[in-house]
Amino acid sequence: MSIYTDNWIDQRRDQIVESLRNIVRFRTTEGPAEDGAPFGPEVKKCLGETLKTASDLGLKTRDLDGYCGTVDAEGGKEMLGILAHLDVVPEGTGWSCDPYGAEIIDGKVYGRGTLDDKGPAIASIYALAAVAASGLKLKRSVRIILGCNEETNMGCINYYLQHERVPELSFSPDGEYPLTNSEKTILHCTYRANFDSRIRMSVGEAPNVVPGEASCVLDGYFGSKEISAYGKIAHASLPWEGKNALQELLLRLRSEELQGMDRVAVDTLCDAFKDEYYGQSIGLDKEDESGRLTLNLGMMRWDSNGFELTLDLRIPVSIPECYIRERIELALAATGGKIVGWKYKPGYSIPDDSEIVRKLLKVYMDRTGETDAKPKRIGGGTYSRELPNAVSFGPEGFMCTASCHVADEHMGIDQLIMNTKMIADAIIALACE
Repeated sequence: MSIYTDNWIDQRRDQIVESLRNIVRFRTTEGPAEDGAPFGPEVKKCLGETLKTASDLGLKTRDLDGYCGTVDAEGGKEMLGILAHLDVVPEGTGWSCDPYGAEIIDGKVYGRGTLDDKGPAIASIYALAAVAASGLKLKRSVRIILGCNEETNMGCINYYLQHERVPELSFSPDGEYPLTNSEKTILHCTYRANFDSRIRMSVGEAPNVVPGEASCVLDGYFGSKEISAYGKIAHASLPWEGKNALQELLLRLRSEELQGMDRVAVDTLCDAFKDEYYGQSIGLDKEDESGRLTLNLGMMRWDSNGFELTLDLRIPVSIPECYIRERIELALAATGGKIVGWKYKPGYSIPDDSEIVRKLLKVYMDRTGETDAKPKRIGGGTYSRELPNAVSFGPEGFMCTASCHVADEHMGIDQLIMNTKMIADAIIALACE
């Protein structure tokens, strides 16, 4: 810990909060591409405003064609990367305040992205500025990489890796404290079945979110009938923390007097997924040292031509990809459909005794007073899986109520300031002499 950087950060407490509020007001869900804005104009504006914040603090910045931005402090030949992102998942339902209002309520800033990951992005910028102002000599250069579509397909970091230098070691403030050095494989699988149907449904906004509401219309079954179901939004890597409204809706449809392939499809889907979160009924309930498999029904579109279902799976690293595909195809075979989308991101694991793990654990314990912190293994996906020798480090797990991807997402102001100091400590430990 550094008294200088702590004091520098404390003196800018209000400025840090306002910088976060400023960028939370941008609705940075991915939009139609424009020139120089591959993920939409709102994301581009947010990137520009965030880079301006860093530039105003005296840091060197670049906009990499709208895909991502960089914030640099030059030092030695090796580079420490800090990877954060400015895009967000859709706001969903159930908010008690404006998802993009950046309101301060009871000492917390509310809004989509406050915790995931705009708060940590702002904390990283101010942390680097604090270290730069301290006069400490950098043995490694430090680069903050600000991505713009981490929540969808990470095209931002792929663009970076194709055009820019890869840091020798990196951390992403987009996970849990004390740190995470293992992430399960992530699969987004889209299955399409074509047949004549009288069911109309559009549920879910992103595969990595447990849908909180679901409704459908039965068109032509004794007139027209609407059926709705309600659940609780959660992150797809933690499906047990929510309740999947789509699964509930399918179970309700099973009791309706459906005909033909509508009957077959609903029965097949209910038999395959029930109200489970671990793929038990299709033979996917597997576990290893990286964790237990989870399965989320994230999105479903159903019209007169049949249905399209997108699943989010978090898979133990030892389970073969071919086995997962085989079980899904077998479970849904009666619908006559096929897999039409397959986005597979292998998991990773960094040794517990590596430099970055050892030093970041010490940073965490020194700052918090804990004496026996251990690395975590998660089902979430961060930039850490995209780079060599990378881990995730905070912000959840200390002074933090988990609220990523759910209604009323927020970040406490005290937590934001603590997180800024923690990241400054990390930069000092990993990049300073």
